[in-house]
Amino acid sequence: MYSGRHDPWIRAVPALSLCLSLLLGLCPGLPTPAGAQEVRGTLTLEEAIRLARYNNPGFLATANREVVADWVVRESYGDLLPQVTSGLDGSYSAPGSPSFGIFDAGDLGLAVTDYYYSGYNLQASYSLQGSSLFRVASARADRQATVAEIQAAEYSLESEVTAQYLMALRAGDEVEVSMRLLDRAEEGLELADARVEVGAAIPTDAKQAEVERGRARVALIEAEGRLRNQKLLLLELMGMQAAEDFQLVGEFELFEPDWEREDLVGRALDRHPRLRAYRAQEQARTAGMRSAWSSYLPNLSLRASWSGRARQMGDEEYLLDRARSSVASQRSSCELWNQISAGLSQPLDGFPRDCSGFVLTPQQEAQILSNNNVFPFNFRSEPFSLHLSISVPVFQGFTRQRQVAEARNAAMDARLNLRAEELRVR
Repeated sequence: MYSGRHDPWIRAVPALSLCLSLLLGLCPGLPTPAGAQEVRGTLTLEEAIRLARYNNPGFLATANREVVADWVVRESYGDLLPQVTSGLDGSYSAPGSPSFGIFDAGDLGLAVTDYYYSGYNLQASYSLQGSSLFRVASARADRQATVAEIQAAEYSLESEVTAQYLMALRAGDEVEVSMRLLDRAEEGLELADARVEVGAAIPTDAKQAEVERGRARVALIEAEGRLRNQKLLLLELMGMQAAEDFQLVGEFELFEPDWEREDLVGRALDRHPRLRAYRAQEQARTAGMRSAWSSYLPNLSLRASWSGRARQMGDEEYLLDRARSSVASQRSSCELWNQISAGLSQPLDGFPRDCSGFVLTPQQEAQILSNNNVFPFNFRSEPFSLHLSISVPVFQGFTRQRQVAEARNAAMDARLNLRAEELRVR
């Protein structure tokens, strides 16, 4: 008799656990936000620019687009490669009489025992569309445009940080000037008081000197406020904080420029990062227009499939009863034909036959039980299948025409934006 009905599931547990562990291991971890940084002590212009590159939120948001652009390029190459999918499934059906419409298994003479089922499938498909042929060039052009935009954003950030740093230095110089003016006003007030005491000046001169000192103090307070405000604006561009006051220690070398106007214009038109970004965008939109036109090309699809299944009866005695019943039926049929042949005036060819061989031996029973022990991974392969199709798009409700028109307009807009930027830079 069959015992241990759930043994097949027990054998399948280690393999299923291994698959689950692999799937969990493939899940990427979530990124953790970086901790806030602070500026302390002194700060040079080079340090301010370097820190802004690593901490300015707007620039980092722009720089993050390069990762997506890289994967878009890889994905476009992946469209030219075949896709492979695989699956593994298993099920258990308890004893009973399932229904098939208005009939059940008993009416159709089907088995009502329990059984275990497992199967696998492996499918490789290759689809070549017209747009895939041009998508690589379009994705690479988009990536170049993204990189150019990041470089332009970096250039703008450096320019803004430099300008803000100079404004903060200027505010610091104003504080120093205001402090010297206050010292001078203090000295003037002391001198006026001394002159009033010796009778060399009238008291209103001392009052006027005191007013001048008050104005100098107000000017110093305003200059210090402007310095703090300019430092906060600089910290905002850097994307950082300051736990305490810090000093700007930038030193700049002055020189007399000897540039020519045409030389400056030519250099700007050739090297300006923002202008390079517009040129890259124009190339990307032109490549996108070619990709849109490719939707008129035919599509090729090729699919190959491998599969297998394993079906194991849960009640082994049921299998043996069916085999014994089949052997007994064959033996009865043999004996019946022997009787018919004996009743004829001319016996049938090959009769009478020996019916004693129609018996189920222990070796055959063992073989039947062995053949049933297939769950979960002793699969029986199904026939290999291959499918090829070629489709030609004829009419899609003007969708392609709209996409081509949008791509053409985007390319034209990019050319106009490039022209406008050239005029602005010039």
